[in-house]
Amino acid sequence: MENLISNTPVINSNLPVVVTQGGINNSVGLNGVNNPSDVSLIQDYLKILGYPITNSGSITNSLTDNTVISILNFQTNYKIVVTGLINPNDETYNALKQLSLSGISLAEGEDESLHQPFLTNSFLFRRNAGNADTLNVIFEGDSWLDYPVPRILDLYDTITDRNQRLNLNCLHLAKFGETTSQMYADRTHFVQYVSGYRIDRIYFSGGGNDVFPQLGRILNAGVTSFNSDFFTDQAKLNELKNLPSGDVLYQKCILYKRYLNTATFDSALFNSVNLSLIFNTIKRNYLGFGSIVNAHATPNTIFYMHTYDYPLYKLGVRPSIIGVDLPLGPWIKPVFDHLGITDEILRAYIIIRLLDKFYSLLRQIKNNFIHEGYRFQTRIIDYRGLLNSSQYWRDEIHPNSTGARRLSTRVNF
Repeated sequence: MENLISNTPVINSNLPVVVTQGGINNSVGLNGVNNPSDVSLIQDYLKILGYPITNSGSITNSLTDNTVISILNFQTNYKIVVTGLINPNDETYNALKQLSLSGISLAEGEDESLHQPFLTNSFLFRRNAGNADTLNVIFEGDSWLDYPVPRILDLYDTITDRNQRLNLNCLHLAKFGETTSQMYADRTHFVQYVSGYRIDRIYFSGGGNDVFPQLGRILNAGVTSFNSDFFTDQAKLNELKNLPSGDVLYQKCILYKRYLNTATFDSALFNSVNLSLIFNTIKRNYLGFGSIVNAHATPNTIFYMHTYDYPLYKLGVRPSIIGVDLPLGPWIKPVFDHLGITDEILRAYIIIRLLDKFYSLLRQIKNNFIHEGYRFQTRIIDYRGLLNSSQYWRDEIHPNSTGARRLSTRVNF
């Protein structure tokens, strides 16, 4: 799937037209007449839609002004000719007027949750990449960097916010729903920018879409309850069994994971052949990206990889917009239901153990980079156990804005 903000949003033609006072008289944008009242009107539209601008009634610099950048983005998003200019009753202006703005709420997210289209983002990145005082960063990955619901912050938003003091110059290549194989097959832009510009940091989020949609192949059938021989401390197990389903139980399961008899549990629950095939594919793709980076990196280049946190708290909840479910997921609960796994403790430890195995896979990848003598540095950001409450999750496998902010505290460029 393409970057969400690059897609054409669905406009319901039956929605009421937004009524404004008058309309624009001249033009707004690049080489425009820029009547202050016209500029103010367009800024009102774009700001309500979530674009990062303030209402000033002016355009100060046609190369950097946020109004012009937002117009460029809007035109790209709605597949309008990209000119940076809005004229009275032209296609861009009419598209803005046709949108129903009354149901839009910015309560949970912030402006930067609307990612720039690649056309604009890459232009700005190239323009600033040669500056000595910028930190050039490429973000490549999946929905943890490109969440498919507007105005919900993802890690790209919160990491860039948290590290903005470093004068970041960011290229956003992440695409919701991609596996690591799809990322590697779609590596043209990654290669282009790694080879053509000084890249100081690379933040990579990949593997979740390789694993969770394949959960039915990963799990063995037949085990539907948590057996006593899966645990080394029966008193702790009895404590878990006496807890009701909910946050406290999942928090305790994470806390007590050291009592899991991993050898017995793994043998009973996981199809080792299929899991190895999936993990080996992930590893091969990570190493492929590592080879690309190594060909152009310096010892100052840092390659970041992250774990995912344990998606225990909202099993079965799908991504949604204003309460309406999107045709995405859920990815975990249906597999549990199909296999007859209703035991909350068993569900929890399947997820915990699988994510712990993924962490071990990232350590193997890092060791491969070191063993092969790759010149760049590698960091693993371990998020496991940080989103330890349902208040931090948006849906089954994605953090909400609060959760994304919490995760970003562990990332320091």
